[in-house]
Amino acid sequence: MPIQATLDDAKAIHGLFRLYKDIFPPLRFDYVQRKIRKGNCIYDNDVVITYTIYKRKNKIGTHSSNLPLTAEKGDVWIHQVANRTPSNGMSNKVMMDFLNGTVKDRRVYLSVGKNNSRAIRFYEKIGFVIYGVKIVMGKESWVMGYNKDV
Repeated sequence: MPIQATLDDAKAIHGLFRLYKDIFPPLRFDYVQRKIRKGNCIYDNDVVITYTIYKRKNKIGTHSSNLPLTAEKGDVWIHQVANRTPSNGMSNKVMMDFLNGTVKDRRVYLSVGKNNSRAIRFYEKIGFVIYGVKIVMGKESWVMGYNKDV
């Protein structure tokens, strides 16, 4: 099971996201602290995952047929995944531990920029499939969902 972040990790996590300014929108330090306090931040082997477990039904995008794509109460939305040392295999390990431990038996979704082919390949390799689209910061992104059977 991956390790939940503590407030002692907040500065390192915030710094890690700043390494990827071209991918992630600017994150405020208090956002990182809030995710940690809520128990919605994993920090394990220099890999960070922030997420939300929905308390009610939420529209998360649009199916290709223009129908709303919704997440139900209890479903998980992954906000960010970052690794201080890309390509070292730790993102895969921590993500699989997260999916099979922390959020086991829940539906899991995320969005990824349509042009971020490296991230799309990573998510597809571990079992995510494209479900629809979402507009994020004025740009179209894929909404992907975790399929345990892939």
